[in-house]
Amino acid sequence: AYRAAYRTLTARPPTHRGAFDVYVGASTVTFAQTPCAAADTEPQFLLRVVPVDPQVLPARTFDDLDFPFFARGVRFAATCLASVPLPAYPVRALQVGQQAPGTAQTLWQADLPREPAIAERPAYRAAYRTLTARPPSHRGAFNIYLTAATVTFAKTPCTAADTEPKFILHVEPADPRTLAGRPFHNLDFPFLARGVRFVDTCLASVPLPAYPIRRLTAGQWVLGTTQPLWQADLALPPAPRAVQAYRRTWRALATAPPAHRARFDVHVSATAVAYAKTPCTAADTEPKFLLHVVPVRARDLPPARRPAGFDNRDFRFAWQGAHFDGRCLARAPLPAWPIAALRVGQFRAGAEPLWVAELPQTR
Repeated sequence: AYRAAYRTLTARPPTHRGAFDVYVGASTVTFAQTPCAAADTEPQFLLRVVPVDPQVLPARTFDDLDFPFFARGVRFAATCLASVPLPAYPVRALQVGQQAPGTAQTLWQADLPREPAIAERPAYRAAYRTLTARPPSHRGAFNIYLTAATVTFAKTPCTAADTEPKFILHVEPADPRTLAGRPFHNLDFPFLARGVRFVDTCLASVPLPAYPIRRLTAGQWVLGTTQPLWQADLALPPAPRAVQAYRRTWRALATAPPAHRARFDVHVSATAVAYAKTPCTAADTEPKFLLHVVPVRARDLPPARRPAGFDNRDFRFAWQGAHFDGRCLARAPLPAWPIAALRVGQFRAGAEPLWVAELPQTR
């Protein structure tokens, strides 16, 4: 009977292939391995279940169904099988793995977002088509779609490996006082907590806080580190009052020719540098902006910058700019000390500048 059950189970590919193959059914999760020795079953098995509705577990984010092999498993011939019934509530995702005996060290682990039930798939496909009918706010490893209320990460084709790194989502309020001294609201999440995978598509959606937002940082972490695997800064459309202020600034800039014309026109005043472009798209502002300020007196530089000979004020557009009326405008303040020259431009990390210009100053 066990051999027949194993043949039936392995007639289909596993949901996860690894140290133990994992088969997720409608009502059970089964861990299987062949060949298998007693040592393979000594580590504790991990099984965490994340519900679709967080209210099912008001005090927790998941059901902890971890177990020792002898409580759920059987070994016959050279094969090991352990099967665990799933809770009755709809399941969003599972986390499976094993822990080293007597420790909290994870030997292996996998996050398994459940595919929606067959009856739910048309709704997910329709939502995906609606989402992707417009261009993403950011195009990359995951495309990001930003609305006033949500951030959605989407990818197709998509595999389980794409969703294993934790997702980055940092929200910076328009008013710095909103978070009582914290620079941003950390909404980082594992895919299993917010995502769904169906056919070859992955979707993860996160509601945004209700307060006015200046910008977002989105991405994924390299597994087991705090190093970004990829990262993007996204600015929200400015509020109507802010748009009026940007229009006034634009009109003021237009009264005099720019100090430099390139991919962006560069305007220099006594207190700031402005980068302006029309027409302008999100792709134009994706590269980082270069701003190096060379002093008349080297002693005016911070000590750490004196060997380089300039103050580095490079910035991302999302930090200091806005899109409005099909235009782009970013403004960077200048230091108060006398300036000998400015270096402006745009670049991507690890590559030659897209454009760069030296602007002499007399201040």
